[in-house]
Amino acid sequence: MKNTVIALGLAVVPLVGFAAPNDTPGAPSYSYFQGDWVVDGNAHGTGQDYDGYGLEGSVAITPNVFVNGRYDWLDVDSSSFDANRTSVGVGANDFYDFGRGDGTGIGYYGQVSFERLNLENVPGTGDADSNGYGADVGLRWMVDRQIEINPHVGWVDYGDLGSGLGDAEGVRYGVRALGYLNEAVALTADFQASDIETSRRDIGFDNEIRVGARVNF
Repeated sequence: MKNTVIALGLAVVPLVGFAAPNDTPGAPSYSYFQGDWVVDGNAHGTGQDYDGYGLEGSVAITPNVFVNGRYDWLDVDSSSFDANRTSVGVGANDFYDFGRGDGTGIGYYGQVSFERLNLENVPGTGDADSNGYGADVGLRWMVDRQIEINPHVGWVDYGDLGSGLGDAEGVRYGVRALGYLNEAVALTADFQASDIETSRRDIGFDNEIRVGARVNF
């Protein structure tokens, strides 16, 4: 995990100077760095709960185009089973100011991504990992200047995990709420779930609760 944290940090630093905010009044920033604590979730493949940590970074390279990266480290309870999820993507966004008030409106985005899933000590299987792709869409509803609601849904295909598991693919979805303390800092809370299956078993991560903090730049 330490090497991944360093890599994400170094990747974001040289892009900060090129960040291009959406200049529509009230539009949310796509240039930020966020840290999460995964409070709880359920690993379908084991029937056990899990917790962990996550890192996420995004940079707007034009007002309507962004790149992002995400890394999650998950530790399953009462088991040596761990999981690591990595995503690096590029997307497009826009914002509609519906005139309700200053700083309000609805942003919308779509992205495609490179995905990597690494499973360690899977019961009855051992280690497994694979690379694939994902596609996601979402809304960023600015209820007012201090509150954002971000529902999202996507599809991920991790490819062949090996170890006799076969291809892993399925739907992922969730909703994130952000409370802005000011323009630069926000507190976050997430609910996420995924229905990821292989030919041998369901390996989805479900009922995942996360809390975190975001810094916009």
